[in-house]
Amino acid sequence: MTQDSLLRLRLRVTLKLMGLTALLLFLFVILRALFSPPGGDVRLPLKVDLQGIEPGQHERVTWNGRRVLVLHRDASMLEALPEGEALYDPSSRFDRSPRGLTAAHRGWVPEWLVVYAESTDLGCDLDVVPPHASEDWEGGLRDRCRGGRYDFAGRVYRNQPAMRNLEIPPYRLEEARVILGVD
Repeated sequence: MTQDSLLRLRLRVTLKLMGLTALLLFLFVILRALFSPPGGDVRLPLKVDLQGIEPGQHERVTWNGRRVLVLHRDASMLEALPEGEALYDPSSRFDRSPRGLTAAHRGWVPEWLVVYAESTDLGCDLDVVPPHASEDWEGGLRDRCRGGRYDFAGRVYRNQPAMRNLEIPPYRLEEARVILGVD
C-alpha cells in the first residue's frame, strides 16, 4: 500500500465511525423521547398517614425515588435541639427547604419533621438516635456511612463530614397526614 492509499483508508474508517456514532446518538434521543413520561419530571403527591406514628417514632417512605423520613418529635426531642454555636448552619441559610419554615425546628409545626432520609455529603441512610442515648451527644440523626450527625431538626453539627442541613421536600400538613409533593 502506498502512503496515499493508507491515508484514504484511515479517512474512510474515521468518517464511518463518526457516522455510526451520530446514528447511535440520534437513536438514543428518539428512544428516550418515546419512552419517557410526558412533562419530564412528574412529581405525584404521596399521602402519609400520621395517626399510626406515636411521639418519638418515625416512618420511612419512598417518594420520587428518594427516601423520606417522617419523624414525630416528642418533648425530649424538642428539648434536645441545640443552640446555634454547636451547629454549622443554625439559621438554615444554605439549605434547600420550602419557604416559611422556622429555623428553630424546620417544620410547619414543632411536632413533625419531614426530611429526605439521606445525608447531604454521600447520600447515606440516616438512623434516628434517641435523646441522650450517647453520653457525648444529645441525639438526633446519624448517617450510616461516616457517622455524620444532625439534630432533631435536621441541622448539621459543626466539624462533621457534611456541610449542609438535611433537605426538606415540598410538603403540606393536612389534619392527620403529610402530603408530599405540594407546597
